[in-house]
Amino acid sequence: MNTAGSQLIIAAIVGLPFMSFLACVFLGRRLKENAQYVSILAVTISLVFSVFALLWVAGVLPASGGQISFSVPWIGLGENATFPMGVQIGHWTAVMLVIVCFVSLMVQLFSGGYMAGHPRFAWYYAVVSIFTGSMLGLVVSPNFIQAYFFWELVGGTSYLIHGFYFERPAATYAAQKAFIVNRVADAALFIGIMVFWRETGTTSFSGIAEAAKAGIIGQTALTIGLLLVLLGATGKSAQFPLHVWLSNAMQGPTPLSALIHAAAMIVTGVYVISRTYDIFVQSPTAMEVVAIVGAFTAFMAATMALVQKDIKQIIAYSTISQFGYVMLGLGVGAFTAGVFHIYTHALFKSLLFLLAANLGYAVAGSSDMRVMGGLKSRMPVTYWAFVIAGLALAGVFPFSGFWSKDAVIAAAYEGGHYVLFALALLTVGLTAFYIFRGIFICFHGEPRSEDARKASEVPVIMRVPVVILAFLSVVAGWVGIPKGFGLPVKDVFGDFVRPDRFVQSMTHANPGLFSFVLAGISVLFALVGLWLAYVFVLARPQWAEALGRRLPVVHDFLLNGWYFDLCYDRLFVRPAKALGRAVRDFDLREVGGLVSGFGRGAGWAGEKLRSLQTGGAQNYALFILFGAFAVAVLASAQYSFIAVIVLVAFGLAAAAVGSRL
Repeated sequence: MNTAGSQLIIAAIVGLPFMSFLACVFLGRRLKENAQYVSILAVTISLVFSVFALLWVAGVLPASGGQISFSVPWIGLGENATFPMGVQIGHWTAVMLVIVCFVSLMVQLFSGGYMAGHPRFAWYYAVVSIFTGSMLGLVVSPNFIQAYFFWELVGGTSYLIHGFYFERPAATYAAQKAFIVNRVADAALFIGIMVFWRETGTTSFSGIAEAAKAGIIGQTALTIGLLLVLLGATGKSAQFPLHVWLSNAMQGPTPLSALIHAAAMIVTGVYVISRTYDIFVQSPTAMEVVAIVGAFTAFMAATMALVQKDIKQIIAYSTISQFGYVMLGLGVGAFTAGVFHIYTHALFKSLLFLLAANLGYAVAGSSDMRVMGGLKSRMPVTYWAFVIAGLALAGVFPFSGFWSKDAVIAAAYEGGHYVLFALALLTVGLTAFYIFRGIFICFHGEPRSEDARKASEVPVIMRVPVVILAFLSVVAGWVGIPKGFGLPVKDVFGDFVRPDRFVQSMTHANPGLFSFVLAGISVLFALVGLWLAYVFVLARPQWAEALGRRLPVVHDFLLNGWYFDLCYDRLFVRPAKALGRAVRDFDLREVGGLVSGFGRGAGWAGEKLRSLQTGGAQNYALFILFGAFAVAVLASAQYSFIAVIVLVAFGLAAAAVGSRL
């Protein structure tokens, strides 16, 4: 792609959302609710251009095919420190562009109804636009420096989202917590980039991969750099041990949570690992750590979601868990399966958050399940869409989540990672339990509040995106039906998004892996989880109450997120606050006291000297005499006799003048 027009189209994919941001910021007061049309138009054009990029790399368009790549000079810090800004779009990158733009478009269409009448309506669309543009900029980045720039921009704009309702203390706390935790991860990523740069002299993804192949970078340095990148990814994708910010980050507008969880903020971490996969596969240690972190996070987050009382909290924990699956897939060498789960997850997770927004819209802005119930007949579209999204999330055949999640589980088993496979399989049952427990509590039984009794279906403008996403949550996975499934269909996704030959030779993973036995066991676990949710919520609710009374420690342990917040508070937050207080006290008492002491001393001396200001000329002459003498003595001892003569002369002069006065 060498023509200026084609390159302008690709650059516009990223540039248009930023232009929309500027328009909403500077013209927001004039545009008011018309700001949505500016933002929606921009992301729609970006979506069209992204489809163009997808068709180009797929070779569908005339004279097209191959990777899209171009760049311009950006940062120059010397001969060996020049960093370009550019675009590098391959098959997976093109798919990701379409995902981000499509989910953002659905969220923005939905938000027109959800945010109607809000005083910061234009600002809302400004935030959506810059958030979308930041993620798109990260997606097309060909090197770590550019990726890090947009990575930080994603983090900064997410701060605006979490703190959108800044008048609420909980929102400001959530924004600060997410910002601080992610700074830890960002610092690790930056150090990792510096390690690569120091060892290879480049920050481009392909350059580092080639340097590693050539043995320019040692295995130890490579592993250290990759583990630091992984730590950065765990922060952005809310994976263990930096997952603690996500459960608090539900304070922003719910539709934006759909964008954060499905296509932007949380995706950033796992996307960077997939983008640098040809580097990761060259370190077996780093790959093993990725797989372990993924499997453990998937299981851990699923257990945390079991007992939550807020539907948004359940969906948030499910995001942590599902990206654990992605990490697991990438770590065991199943690149296609891992990124396929990013693709399907984007659709059913954005649907789940928009449905949670529907519930909040209908029940006075609350997402607490204890004030819901009986909404099935009052909100039928929302209910059935929730069921579809729940089945996709749980990985029930033939919904979209089944195809991607089963591929990850099968790859873990095929690679001999039996413990990780067992954790992933157990997580399937837990997932089905917690999501259908939420659905049964919200929609079945009797209404538990007056707001729930008065609830009704949301406006049409909010239903349309939901219906589209519900449809895609069913069929989107069908493009990745493995060849071994026995149907006369083509594995379109597996054929299109597959690792290169080098990665295949390093991982030995079969991209079209499928096992009827494993798939059957996986679906069985999901159905058991669904049945247990039915029993504990609808058929025998007293069993859940009795279990809670018998196991209060376990219940509290899960409800409080395995007490990670408490541990981090004791280990890091309190010591940091104590150190801050000690520094403050030292500043006030020691440094401040010293400075104040000088001030007070000068004031005291001035007060004493003030009495010498008599107005008498002989006094001033005497002071001059003593001053000259002192200067002379200090200047040089060998001239002290001169000082004595001067002293005598000035003394006589002073006496003479004084006698005349």
